[in-house]
Amino acid sequence: MINIGINGFGRIGKSILHQALTNNNIKIKSINFPGFKIDRITSYINHDSFHKTNPLNVEILDEENININGQKIKLLDNRNPETQMWKKTDSNYVFETTGKFLTTLKALEHNSDYFIMCAPSKDETPQYLYNGNHSKYVGEHIISNSSCTTNCIVPLIKILDENYSIENCNFITIHAATASQNILDGPHLKKRNHRSAFNNIIPATTGASKSAIKILPHLEGKIYGTSVRIPTGNVSMVDMNVTLQKGDSLENILDVLRNNEQIIVSDDPYLVSSDFMTSTNPTIVDSNACMDIGKNQYKFTIWYDNEWSYSAQALRMLEHMYCFNNNIPLIVNDYTC
Repeated sequence: MINIGINGFGRIGKSILHQALTNNNIKIKSINFPGFKIDRITSYINHDSFHKTNPLNVEILDEENININGQKIKLLDNRNPETQMWKKTDSNYVFETTGKFLTTLKALEHNSDYFIMCAPSKDETPQYLYNGNHSKYVGEHIISNSSCTTNCIVPLIKILDENYSIENCNFITIHAATASQNILDGPHLKKRNHRSAFNNIIPATTGASKSAIKILPHLEGKIYGTSVRIPTGNVSMVDMNVTLQKGDSLENILDVLRNNEQIIVSDDPYLVSSDFMTSTNPTIVDSNACMDIGKNQYKFTIWYDNEWSYSAQALRMLEHMYCFNNNIPLIVNDYTC
């Protein structure tokens, strides 16, 4: 049994909860959710503007404990990690979803057995992602699961490079708005983010290219990316232009992708962003939006639910870590709710 704790209970923390509950090998022992009122917990868990999942049976046991579908979960209220916070609840693997503990030094404050950052690390903490470089995991206690966009692009880049050798890759992620942006115009520390996320397309930066190189270091100097934030609440898209050393027809390349279980190729010409809501696959190639530009250059359009598929990827990496650390065969859940 994999006992987990969740630090923070926003978009990613709640997505991890819902998907973890579909896996009988995972037990949620605790959630650190500072300042939240327990009488609102049932509504918060079961209502979501984007992810329409089956309602969970949430029972409030007392001021600090709830029961969800038969699992007793301790609710913690600690803005600063306490030395034994996770050990007291037997939470062996902790998901950090607040974005505040993204270095090894900060992670050590939690004193957990294993610590998974649900964002790119801000230091040299190793970044691992499932279907990217998970096989290189060697038992580290503190890792980063990188970013949602990195989890989207790396499986595609890896397969293209293995089959055709990538010469150059440039991408732009058309990213849904996030909770870090302003709903209305107001002060903000980041450039342009003082403007309303509801009313604007906002140029932004992305660390996905740097993270992708950490996952696939042999491609250093060949991957570049940028981003724009758009006024939708969830599901993002990557527009990627790739130059390959070995050319092939676009249809043959798409067939290579179709034959790889790490990627979904969507052939439906009528789908739009909302149709990919709550998909657990981080790399969905839209075949009808791909192009053969000529001279071994190709354009790929990739969809991903930047919340749900990322959370599924974090849980897949968790399972890999647990199986590696306990020397048992790997069985990975698809996390369909």
